Amino acid sequence: MSGFSSDYLNTRVSLYASRLFPAQRLLDLIDLDLNQVLQEMNRITGHHYETEPDKLGRNVYYLYQYALEDYRVLLRPFSGNERRFFNFAIRWFELVNVKVLIRGKFTATPVEDIKDQLVDLGYFVDLATKELLETEDPYEMLRMLEMTAYGGIVRQARRVYDEQGNDLFLLDATIDRSFFIDLKQRTRFLQPEDAERVNHVLGNLLDRFNLLWLMRYRFSYQLSPAKSYFLLTAIGKKLHSAELMRLAKIETLEELLDELPEPFHSLLSRYKVIADMEVVMEYFSLSIAARELLYSSNVAARTFSYILLREAEVRFLQAVIKGKRLGFDSDMIQQAVGGLH
Repeated sequence: MSGFSSDYLNTRVSLYASRLFPAQRLLDLIDLDLNQVLQEMNRITGHHYETEPDKLGRNVYYLYQYALEDYRVLLRPFSGNERRFFNFAIRWFELVNVKVLIRGKFTATPVEDIKDQLVDLGYFVDLATKELLETEDPYEMLRMLEMTAYGGIVRQARRVYDEQGNDLFLLDATIDRSFFIDLKQRTRFLQPEDAERVNHVLGNLLDRFNLLWLMRYRFSYQLSPAKSYFLLTAIGKKLHSAELMRLAKIETLEELLDELPEPFHSLLSRYKVIADMEVVMEYFSLSIAARELLYSSNVAARTFSYILLREAEVRFLQAVIKGKRLGFDSDMIQQAVGGLH
């Protein structure tokens, strides 16, 4: 990439980063009414979210559209292997749609309700959503998905789903696992400096998912150590293959927490519930991305970090807006977004 392109992109990423909510300010939104939430979103992001009562529902749609437009602008100067890496990374959003479609079909959710949960990816869309929604049953949908760009991911997920007693959590987790393995492989084709910095952020993200999947598989689903280990990516930053294999053999959650290496032991040792640990680990992995975004000069790593942070912000704001519209109190919304004070 030319020096001009790098300078332009770093400037553009810095501009977008300045429009991200500070973590504490996001949590403060929970105690505001919906109109105040939207006004604060407009003030910090510079976007325009609707405050008129009859247009409030459009804001969830706008959240993704603004984010996707920013991604489109950021990715435009990239080319070659860099462009292919980021185009694949953006598929994370469409995998949300894949999971919504599969879950909807397997649970016989009305088509209109499934549509309401789908993300309109516009420029980045690959799936023929209309045709998938029109399938007669979930297995016909899976067969169609297996003929898309997500075919390999869906085939692996379907095999685990069939083998492990038709559990939709395991299906979702297997889709995520396959995606991250493919994304990690694509970092090999980046320039060495780009690959090193991107893998610093991605590796910490994979540590988060591997550790939480391992706890779920072993202690919520009672899977064997071998099966639990098989369902991990085992390609994280600090939790490497041998370490994960060792942890998978531990028989209780309490013992596993005692055996965790730092920083994970300090982060998680005071928690008793896996759901709380998930929140802590998400904040930790996002803090790594935030530091890379703020202090790194590597434009590929900064762009990747911005994508991760923006996606997390969109999920948080969606939950707050939906909770406010449904009249949930602050405690219930707090539980939904997973924020810990």
